[in-house]
Amino acid sequence: MSLTDISREFTETTLTEIVKKAGGTVHTSYKFGKTVKKGDSYLSKVFRLSVYGLNEDNGRTVEVHLIVKAMPQNMARRAVFRSADFFRNEINFYAHVIPAWEEFQKRRAPQRAFKEYPICYVSYCDGENDFIALEDVNVFGYSSPIRQECISLEECVLTMSTLGRFHGVSLAFSELEPEEFEKTCKYLEETYFAEKYRSWYKDFLETAFIVARDAIKQTYPATKCETIAGNFLQENLYDDLINLVSTRSKLSVVTHGDCWTPNFLTRCSPEGRVEAIIMIDFQLERFASLALDISFFMYSCVSQSLRDSHYETLLKTYHESVSKIISDLGADPEKALAWSELLKEMKDVGRFGCGMGIESLSISMLEDNKVKDLDEITVDTKLSDVWNIKPFKDARKRQRIANMFKHAVDLGYLK
Repeated sequence: MSLTDISREFTETTLTEIVKKAGGTVHTSYKFGKTVKKGDSYLSKVFRLSVYGLNEDNGRTVEVHLIVKAMPQNMARRAVFRSADFFRNEINFYAHVIPAWEEFQKRRAPQRAFKEYPICYVSYCDGENDFIALEDVNVFGYSSPIRQECISLEECVLTMSTLGRFHGVSLAFSELEPEEFEKTCKYLEETYFAEKYRSWYKDFLETAFIVARDAIKQTYPATKCETIAGNFLQENLYDDLINLVSTRSKLSVVTHGDCWTPNFLTRCSPEGRVEAIIMIDFQLERFASLALDISFFMYSCVSQSLRDSHYETLLKTYHESVSKIISDLGADPEKALAWSELLKEMKDVGRFGCGMGIESLSISMLEDNKVKDLDEITVDTKLSDVWNIKPFKDARKRQRIANMFKHAVDLGYLK
């Protein structure tokens, strides 16, 4: 394997740039590590790369472990997944949003700044040779939960706390420096729900409807849940999702956009207790309601039993975390996000989690041997051919989808 396997723009000069950011002056060598598992990355090819260097001034050696995401070599795969759009969005997040956040936090001098994301060492974006080289946090003990399974209460609590801190930076930034915040958010673009992407998503959405309707019908037949969910799972859903992601309010923040389990890496203590979370994969970043992320996470990652017993607790964990970092940054947490405002926003926007859940749950519950080999994609392939989901035979999987709708109906998110 060589550097050109990443991108023709990833060169020896790139390695030196990486080493310099890590405190060295020149790179001396590099080596590739194990590749990622099939099904864990649709939009890009992913490399593990270790770069070694030297600071010639003091003789200190430098060692940098990276996850490098690059455009797939298969041009048809790039087209099916619109890789260029998603790469541009994540690269803009690291090139513009993160530096603005860091400068804002530096000016406000909080006791605990938000830093729960990998360092970006270098990136390149021209729509053809794009790549982004990020700190490999696996070397610090972070790993991804199993995507087919729900996560524990301990992980849910820490994830909601981390998500609160993530959103809290935006809320404080918006309150204290609104013009600078607005300028920063203009670098983000909608990559999923917009009129220009309707034809790209249409066939897959119709397939997801079939899977969801079957799950609900078999789990909650002839019930209020089936009726209301059936009304939701109609052709105009895409219009509703466009409206939800494009509506602006005082609760619009920089959202993650893809809040399913693999994008929250956890680190455990020697005793096995979850103690820290890192957020990764910011390719679906958007400027929109904070409730989009919350509802996505609640319906794609949290089990029904935990929602039934701890839903309000998880929302309160989020709100306490938001309030704490807002206050730490010098803004008024009650003015930025009152508890009553959060509950209303969830009621108004929470159905978004069901709209995303029919995709994320269906895909996350696919067994590894059912995931299509992405390099077999041809020019005639559509998104629905790759994400070729079908009604689940396993009652437990059907129930996960159906329970998402039942919870949303019970709380009035779907009417």
